[in-house]
Order: sequence, then structure tokens, then C-alpha cells
Amino acid sequence: MVIEDEPAAREIMHRYISQCPDIALLGSYDDPFSSQTFLDQNPVDLIFLDINLPGMSGVSFLRTLIKPPLVIFTTAYPQYAVDGFDLEVVDFLLKPFSFERFYKAVNKAKERFTVRSADPVNRKITVKADKMIYQIDLDDLLYIEACGDYTSVFCTDKKLITHETLKSWEEKLKGYSFQKIHRSVLINLQKVDHIDGNKAVIGKYKVIVSEAYREQLISQLLARNITRVG
Repeated sequence: MVIEDEPAAREIMHRYISQCPDIALLGSYDDPFSSQTFLDQNPVDLIFLDINLPGMSGVSFLRTLIKPPLVIFTTAYPQYAVDGFDLEVVDFLLKPFSFERFYKAVNKAKERFTVRSADPVNRKITVKADKMIYQIDLDDLLYIEACGDYTSVFCTDKKLITHETLKSWEEKLKGYSFQKIHRSVLINLQKVDHIDGNKAVIGKYKVIVSEAYREQLISQLLARNITRVG
């Protein structure tokens, strides 16, 4: 669904959506009120929602929805990006945006669907450390740091030293909510409390974020509703 009051911008959205083989436009509206009946009566997976709308802002409208679908904000005003932190927003498209940037946002939405449909039972991994074998719940895994030929595995209740490479950890955790923030560090996005300068605060730890990975990290945190970036 598209909710956009500018005809030219709405036409661009229609064209971009028509170029994506894996999404379909169910409805297009120029204000949030006219879309409400359709939302009440039909399942909608994703809304491209303008922020500056007549009668009610896109931010306010989203807050009124009891069970909102996934949302990608669109706006010409970058200062509204902060509002994305308060809501479960997939992405923030700053006008004018290219088809490439649009399709990247669509792929983020698809990833969110994948995460939602992931098997919640299969949430443990096996770790060999200190001549023992551990079963670690992914919810207890905070971050992993490469140290030469070893990796340090930081959990909520312990720290383990393994002979696995960071690359092997990336492969093992592929498809879960883990993100590389430095060439030697992999973090659990769901455990990030906030970003403080060039550090990600994860529980009692402050982990350095490389400049090369910072923009991608913030984008991922926006999509997952992490609330503070400094």
C-alpha cells in the first residue's frame, strides 16, 4: 500500500513497485483516513507511508494502528528520521530516492518477514570451548570478537574462548540478527541498547564500531526499532 499526498511522488512509487516482481500494489491513497477502511478489511503486509500528510502526519497515523503492518517512511525532511526510532519502521526513504535505494528498502522488508517466520525452536548453537561442549541460546549471545587464531564469545553469563574464526561464526549465524560492526567483531543486534559515539552499548560492554560499518549498523537498528543513537 502507498499513502502519499503528492501525485508526482505517488506515480514514482507506483512505477517502482511495478518493477518489483515480488511485491504487488493493493491500494494507493492521498491521505491516511481514506486508507483506513481498506486496512480494516484487508490484510496488508507493507505500507510506504509519507510523513507529511493532510489531516494527520504519517507518524501519528502509524501510532493509531493497533496491529500495524511493516512500514517504510518516505519524506523530503531528514529530521523526521528520529521518529523511526519510536516505531517498528523497516526503513526511511529520503526524497528524492532512486529505484536502487527503494529496492534496498523492499529487501529489508523481505528480511523482516524472514525473521518473523524463522523457526523459534531452533535457537541454540553448539560451541566447543575449554575442552567442553556448550549449548548456547542465541538470545544469550551478545557479541563475538576475533583475537588472532581465537574468538572470544561474550554471553550474558559467561565468556568463552574458541578456536573458530570470525568467518565461521558469520556463516553459522547467517539468517539470524547478527551484524558485523568491525572487521573483528560480530554483534547480536537484538542486544544493542544504544549507540554512543563510535561504540555500541551491549549490556555492560561498550564495543567499538568501525566507521566503515556505522551507517549500515544504524540502518539495521532503525529497522529493528533500537531507540537511541548518539
